Formats: sequence, C-alpha cells, structure tokens
Amino acid sequence: MSEPTSEPAAEPVIARVERARIGGVWVTDAVIELSETGMRLVPEDHAPPRSAKRIGGALLPPITDAHVHLGLADAARTEPTALGRVLDLGWAPAALPALAAATRDAHRGVDVRFAGPFHTAVGGYPSDRAWAPPGAVAELADAGDAARSVRAQAAAGASAIKVVLNSEAGPVPDDAMLAAVAAEAHDAGLPLVAHAQGAGQVERALAAGVDVLAHTPWTQRLPDDVIAAAAERQTWISTLAMHGRDGDDLAFARAVDNLARFAAAGGAVAYGTDLGNGIARFDLDPLELAALRQAGIEGTALVDALLSEHLLPPGPSIGVVAAPDVHDDASFLAYLQQARSLPYTWFAMEDA
Repeated sequence: MSEPTSEPAAEPVIARVERARIGGVWVTDAVIELSETGMRLVPEDHAPPRSAKRIGGALLPPITDAHVHLGLADAARTEPTALGRVLDLGWAPAALPALAAATRDAHRGVDVRFAGPFHTAVGGYPSDRAWAPPGAVAELADAGDAARSVRAQAAAGASAIKVVLNSEAGPVPDDAMLAAVAAEAHDAGLPLVAHAQGAGQVERALAAGVDVLAHTPWTQRLPDDVIAAAAERQTWISTLAMHGRDGDDLAFARAVDNLARFAAAGGAVAYGTDLGNGIARFDLDPLELAALRQAGIEGTALVDALLSEHLLPPGPSIGVVAAPDVHDDASFLAYLQQARSLPYTWFAMEDA
C-alpha cells in the first residue's frame, strides 16, 4: 500500500462504460461506480439519468505482480509496462516510501503495496544475505518482538506481513513464535505471507494459519492431502520461472506439479515473479506466463491470477484497454500477448 496520507478520499465517480470486468464477470454498456475500493456495478434502476462520465474501451482491475522487491528491481525506469499494481514482499521499511514514490513517478497510476521486512528467527534467512539492506530483516527473539514489529508495519500501511520459514538456510521461527506472528497479523486484519522452504515447512505454515505462500513449494512433491488442505485455505503466489533462471530443472518440475494439483483442487493462484531475484524489468514476465500455462492455468484462471483480487483488496488504479475487440477473458489475453503496455489511470482523473 502506498504510504499513509491525510488527504480526504476522493468522491466516487459514476460512469457508463463500454465494457468492464467486475468480480470476474464481464459487463457491457453498464453504469459503474469508481472509488477508493475499485469498481462496483450500479443497477440500472439506481443509476442517475445522465452519468457524469462515459468511458470507452474495457476497464478491469490492475494487473498485479504479487511478489516483488523494489529495492532490487528497475521499477523507476520509465519503460512501458503492463503492471498496474505490485506487492513488495520484503524490504527495509525506511526505504519503502521513496521506492514506492519513484515507481509511481515512472509509471503513472501504479498502485504499490508492501509487507515491510522479512520476519524470521534470530540468524534466520535472509539476515546473512548481502542483498538485504539494514532493516530489511526483523529477527524475532520472542513474541513481544513479533507483536511490536507487526503492529509497526500495520501502522505504516502494510497490506500483508511476511514471515520466513526457510529451514534450508538457517533457523526458523518455532511453532510458538509462528503462532504469535500469525495472531498479530490477523488481529491487524492483514494476511500472513510465508516463504516456506524445506521439509515440513508448508505443513507448519498450514497449521499456523498462514494465508499465502510467497512461492509455489518446490523443495519436494507435496502429498495430495497437503495440497487439498492448502487449496481450501491458502493463496499461492506462482514464482515458477525463478527456477528456470536458476537452471534448476528439478525444482521447476516439482513447483509446476505442485501448482497444477493445487489449482485443480480449487486453490487460489496469484501471479508473481520475485522481481529483483534474477529479473529486474518492471513488466510482465513471458516466462512466468508460460510456466503458469504449463501448470494448466489458462483462460479465466490465468486472468484471475494476473489480477489477484482474492489476495489484495481493490484500489483506485484501473486498467483501460482501448482495443475494441477486448470483451472477455480470451480476447483480453490475446490483446495482452500483443501489447507492450496497458494505460492506467486513477478513477478521479479528468481523463478517466
């Protein structure tokens, strides 16, 4: 989420639109309300006689990369992008406002959300990594540390809390500490996102009530009963292509298999790249899209993953597609494959 502001919320805008995707459903020649909480369909019998605005083209929530690290990416470069929203999943809180501002300056209307630091055990990953700047890792010694850090991130406007369960690279929070982090995050109304790596860590995340996995699990093929339990309760962020960037074909194959079974069981999938980890350009990654398709996530399921509405609440950044033939998920994906970027606008701008 962008840094808090004391400015009053803008008044909702009522508009008649050619086409829009609202809650996963495409509507045509409809009256909608655009506000701080996204788009809402206005029933025709409640619509004003003459809508204040008419919007051509197709409107839809912002395409979202749900796993980025802005401090390691080229987000401030003014290049075309299809991204309209990002979730930073681990960086120094003091640096995030400037990173978010630079990203928005370079890409008009982009909605920047954040989780704050990596929460981990004392000495846990990634506290020993050179790429992690001071303040990027919150090493938790007890439940009091967990409470103070989570409350600080919530007060700063975080959209999620990140915890690291990487038993392959150092100590991890024990069950009591993990439960404390989960309780604090949920008390703050925030989803808990976990990096789960190593034998048994996905199961621990499930038992603790972790809402989101930052990566599709890749260190082992998960049993079907674990997949089924996760599909009932969690969202998984894809990050499949990172294994190809690392040259780890076995990890890629495990991740694709786990994600395919998770999605087939009804699990919610969010598109994410781990931007900054071997990939720097602030845009859609064609390799991640190809990997999602390899996991059987196509059509509407792929659009749902790209928009990530189940993971992040909507906001005022709305995508506008001018192409006249975009009217459903299939035509939107076809357009996206050809286009280099999508124009984004805020609901209250004069050109909305």
